[in-house]
Amino acid sequence: MRAFLLLLLSLGLLSLRAESILIAPAWKARNTPVITIDSILLRDTMSRLYITLKQIPHTTLTLHDDWVIQDSLGGLIGRVKDMDGADFNRIFQFDTDSIIAIEMDFPALPSSLHEFDLIGNKISGEMRVIGVSLTRQHQASTPSLPQFRTTSSPPIPVITFEPDSALLQGVLVGYHHRLGLPDGKIVLPDLFTGLQTTITVPIAADGSFAVRLPVTHPMQQKLVLCDRYIPFYIEPADTLFIQVSLDELFAPYRYIGEIEQNCLHLIYVGRNAQTNRDLRQIRLQNIGENEAWFKALNTLSPSQYRLFEENKFKVKLQQIKATLLDEEQTKKSYFLSILNSYYLYLSHLLVYNMINKTDTACEYEFIKLKEYPFDTIRALNNPFSTASEYYLDFISLLENKEATAPPPVWSCNEFMAALEERGIALSPVEKAALKFALGENSTPPSRLREIIQQLNERSEKEQISMREERLRNRRKEVYRRLLSNPDDFTFQLLETRRLFKLLQSLRQPLSTAEIEELTPSVQDPHLKRIIKTLQWNTRRRMRR
Repeated sequence: MRAFLLLLLSLGLLSLRAESILIAPAWKARNTPVITIDSILLRDTMSRLYITLKQIPHTTLTLHDDWVIQDSLGGLIGRVKDMDGADFNRIFQFDTDSIIAIEMDFPALPSSLHEFDLIGNKISGEMRVIGVSLTRQHQASTPSLPQFRTTSSPPIPVITFEPDSALLQGVLVGYHHRLGLPDGKIVLPDLFTGLQTTITVPIAADGSFAVRLPVTHPMQQKLVLCDRYIPFYIEPADTLFIQVSLDELFAPYRYIGEIEQNCLHLIYVGRNAQTNRDLRQIRLQNIGENEAWFKALNTLSPSQYRLFEENKFKVKLQQIKATLLDEEQTKKSYFLSILNSYYLYLSHLLVYNMINKTDTACEYEFIKLKEYPFDTIRALNNPFSTASEYYLDFISLLENKEATAPPPVWSCNEFMAALEERGIALSPVEKAALKFALGENSTPPSRLREIIQQLNERSEKEQISMREERLRNRRKEVYRRLLSNPDDFTFQLLETRRLFKLLQSLRQPLSTAEIEELTPSVQDPHLKRIIKTLQWNTRRRMRR
């Protein structure tokens, strides 16, 4: 009997894991560099993870009590039992050294388990460490910074706005499908209609991605992954490859610009790779400017704010000149960086005016680029402006300024004369109805509603023409006071976009002659072709 009991005891002991410690266990992937597993203590009654948390100094973090260990198939192995070094569900702060050491206790791990996934904090930003090995140590490696041979980018392209495409591809280093990351997204705004298209960028199991983008002109865009982004510049018929480390992309940050700054080993490959690297260099010189702008926007008087923006703009121009002007291979980057700074400057002035409800923006003089050694750009009259990161924001702000303006005011005589100039003969009854509707008479004629409705139906296009002419004259005057002469490319683009919105609101298509009457300012041949396309698309839509 005693021998039998000894045999059972020995068999039981064989099924228990002997105590061991694994230093620096290997892992396959993680979705944040905040958490590092330094070592694992394995006992027959419990397992303990020694973890280092690293964040920016004086920032805070909360660890919730939902941490679990799973196998590679998602099966639950054990839930966290206790934690030392911090309290669950309570906020704590990182000191100057930015490091906090904690210990998490879990149930004993099966001896058959060779790797696991650590997952937790789903409430406030899930953390995952995938493929933590119980048999292998992590081989530390410090990747060298990428070295590039500076090569000339293609020249500034001729902008024709012909439909085309560009191929964006790349790889996320350190990716694993068990990280549960969503696909990437790229939001492409249409230059002429103002509509947006969200392009999904599927991420393959090895972290690679490839997507073909519909483009009509060069553009600066962002590949968005969760709440992080990767900026890029791409042209029609272009192919661009991007490589980025997930550990760097998901590193903690304070300012939005630090997301890109953290990506030390970001790589661009392609014929416009040098342009992308140059634009990145300029962006990184101004990573904290948004925070300074927000403060100025809320604290400075109009004159102080104007001076703040002008000085900032001039400093950035000096930086661009010092960084990029001396090299022929950076000519395109030089122009793009100037356009980026210029349209951001104008956008900031318009935003201030909108928020503070002042007319000060109308008093801002257009900063002539001829004051600086790059007057050949002629920004507002240059279609290459469409490649600027902030051009569409600037265009949208101008459109918003018009949309919030009061409607044009007509006197009765002006309104009737404008109708008759367009071939609408008014009967005495119709004139009487208009005089009452426009406030000249106080006595309404009989059948007023019926008369006005019939007049509107037979003069719909003429009234549109009248309204558009008056609005166009006002837009020209505002544009002239605010920026420049209303015969440049930017004003013509604004008129093209306005025509699209008008076509969308009509119940019937307009003829070519009517469209030409509505867009006399549009003389750019490429924009005129776009207008014909918009007209054809409207007719096709109305036939359905």
